[in-house]
Amino acid sequence: MKATITKAAIAAIAGLAIVADAFLLFVKPHLAQSPQSGTSGSGSSGGANDSGTSSGDSSSSASSGELKDGTYTSVASPNAYGEIQLQVTVKGGKITDIATVKMPTHGRSQSVNAQAIPELTDRAISAQSAEIQFVSGATETSTAFVNSLQDAINQSLNAGE
Repeated sequence: MKATITKAAIAAIAGLAIVADAFLLFVKPHLAQSPQSGTSGSGSSGGANDSGTSSGDSSSSASSGELKDGTYTSVASPNAYGEIQLQVTVKGGKITDIATVKMPTHGRSQSVNAQAIPELTDRAISAQSAEIQFVSGATETSTAFVNSLQDAINQSLNAGE
C-alpha cells in the first residue's frame, strides 16, 4: 500500500515537472518573440497543451535558419516508465540526426520504444520541429520524446547568446 502511494506521488511530481518543462519549452520562447510579431500571444500558448497533431505550419520551435549548428544533449525527460534523453545534431541550420541517449528498456517499454522512437525521430527530422504527431499506443514515450527534443532545440536556438 505504501509503495503504491509513493509511486503515485512520484508520478504526480513528474507530471508537474512535465507541465513546468512544457511552459519553459513552449510558452516562454514565444513570449520572448512577442515584441517582434506584435500579436503572437493569442495562439502561442497552445503548444503546451498540444496533443502532438500540429500540422507544422505554425512551427516556431525550429524555423529554418534559426538553429545553430552543433550537437545538443537534452535534459532527461521523465515519463511513467523511466526517462528519455536525446542528442540532437544540427548541421546547416537543420536537424540532421536524433540519437537516443537514454530510454526505458524494461518490460513492455522495450518493445514500445523499439517501435515508437524511430518513428518519432523520423517525424521530428521531417518536421524540423518538436511539433509532431504522437505514436498511437506510446503516449508516455511520445510526450517525453517531444519534451526532450524541444529542450535540445531550445539549446540550439539559444547557443551563442
